[in-house]
This record gives sequence, structure tokens and C-alpha cells, in this order.
Amino acid sequence: MKVIILLMLSILSFQAYAQDKYVCHKGGVERTVEVVYSQPGSKVPCEVKYTKPNSNKILWSADHEVGYCETKAKQFVHKLGGFGWSCSDANNEVATPPLSE
Repeated sequence: MKVIILLMLSILSFQAYAQDKYVCHKGGVERTVEVVYSQPGSKVPCEVKYTKPNSNKILWSADHEVGYCETKAKQFVHKLGGFGWSCSDANNEVATPPLSE
């Protein structure tokens, strides 16, 4: 039993996890932007993952520069706001309304 638990813990420790996540809506469509870290407790390496209804894409990644992915994710969410998307921080539930021009 201990072996199974240790095996499960070691497998889970290698899985990527998301820290910063934004959920964006426009016209009934949802998209997400999230910063994914591959090592628990470490800000690098990281990736910025963009998910649309039928696809997902890694927009940026960093191996050594702490803060890079977080900054890029926030900038991209701001850009989506400029295109009329309403985004909220899934961790803090803070809404980012679309930018008005």
C-alpha cells in the first residue's frame, strides 16, 4: 500500500499546475489564459497557455526569467479586453471589463 501511495505522489509531483488563470467571455464563448508551472513551488519553467473552445496553444514560455509568463499573460488578457472580451481573474474573481475606445 505504501508503494502505491509513493508512486502516486511521485507521478503527481511531475504534473504541471496552473497558478494565474483568467477566464474571458464574449458572445457566449469562453477562452482561458493561464500560467502553467511545471515544478510545484517554482515560478520557472513556465508557459502561458491560451485555450479556445476547440484548441489550445502555448503562447510564451520561460525557463529562467521569473515573472515573464505572468507579465505576458496579463498583457494578453489586456489585449483581449481591447477586442471586446470581458476577462476575470479566476483566482481572485476580479473582473477586467473590455476596453472602450
